[in-house]
Amino acid sequence: MSTKRLTCLAALLASTAVSVPAQAQQAPPDNAIDDRTRQQVRLPSEEEPEEALLTGDTDIVLTRPTRLFTVHGDVESVLTDNAFLTEVDPVTDAYVQAQMGLGVGTRIGGKLDLFADASIVSVRYLDAETLDYGAVSGVIGAALPVGRVRLSAAYQPVMVFERDFTSRQLTTHRFRLAASLPFAVGKVLAEPQVYGERTVAHPADYSAWSGGGGLTLSTAPIPRLPLVAFGTIGYQRREFDSYFPGLIGVARKDDVMNAGIGIAWRPGTWGEVRLAWNFQRNWSTSDVNRYQTHSGHLGVAARLRF
Repeated sequence: MSTKRLTCLAALLASTAVSVPAQAQQAPPDNAIDDRTRQQVRLPSEEEPEEALLTGDTDIVLTRPTRLFTVHGDVESVLTDNAFLTEVDPVTDAYVQAQMGLGVGTRIGGKLDLFADASIVSVRYLDAETLDYGAVSGVIGAALPVGRVRLSAAYQPVMVFERDFTSRQLTTHRFRLAASLPFAVGKVLAEPQVYGERTVAHPADYSAWSGGGGLTLSTAPIPRLPLVAFGTIGYQRREFDSYFPGLIGVARKDDVMNAGIGIAWRPGTWGEVRLAWNFQRNWSTSDVNRYQTHSGHLGVAARLRF
């Protein structure tokens, strides 16, 4: 770990020492790296059902594109009021995130979707350069409709590096099972979902069980214009196997709530421009891992199927 990063972490820990118990006055190295990665690394596994609103497709569980491969990329600027994900003296900062990747997907027997994707991500902060990182991520999975319920399973590996991709900070392997029930209420597309997840990590301190659920609502607010307005709300419970027990002194268990609203302009199936606001609150048994954050997002994404 770089001297600059250690200095930044030392300063952050010094600012939290007043409000936390003695056994928790030292946070583990790169305390928030797993939380930030979960927020920032997008792992595309299926086409967004919101497209039905723009195509007029009445089948909520969309058929996948007939083309096998998809090249995708996006650039997003984000303003956050809590860059370090901490309760004490939150720092406002902005960062730019760029991601590009290649996906492959096919449908078997008219029902079973198989998909895979590999992406590379780079995150750069305006002021807090110690938080910069790069990541390589992927997903392999399958989805199957059973009646009106859509079942899916996915394996999602992520490797997080220093900004120059020379020193690896964290590797996670996530195994996820999910069920969703998309349905329409008038012109609004609703998709409630529940899921369970197992994360195996290196360092092993980040290994955890988690589960939760959420609801996504989307609608086309202006007829004949390629606009989609959306809102999301979700809850997740995470229980870590043994999160740096020698440093924080307690078993880490998190209750995470998130919510967001936004609008996307989609002039075609090749891409979109998205403006969004998000809120996240983490209640944790570990004092140094409690936080809340608001963030504004402006992004451009493109994809090419062939």
